[in-house]
Amino acid sequence: MEITETKDVWLVISNTDLNEGRGSDFVASICESKATAMRIGEHGYVQGSKCPIRKGIGVKIKNTWYYPSEIEPMTKDDKNKQRLIDAKEAAFEKAKLAGLSDDEIAMLGM
Repeated sequence: MEITETKDVWLVISNTDLNEGRGSDFVASICESKATAMRIGEHGYVQGSKCPIRKGIGVKIKNTWYYPSEIEPMTKDDKNKQRLIDAKEAAFEKAKLAGLSDDEIAMLGM
């Protein structure tokens, strides 16, 4: 995949704790203009305050615009839950391959 074009984008920042702001900031919206970002972020931050607005770079790949973002790493608890999810999905696939219908699998609690 090749980046065919780049452009400035405006990021509306919010927080996971809108009461006290003790949470983590995250990108709530990616906007084409600063005016749009300001409108969207008017009352969306901690205690209804204006969201911080940051400038970012959008990249175009095969006629679609993307914004590079961080991928949230898994916590130890997330890893344990993911192992359980993966095991359930593998069991579901085995049941399907064995010829069970979705209704029959649902009766098993999968």
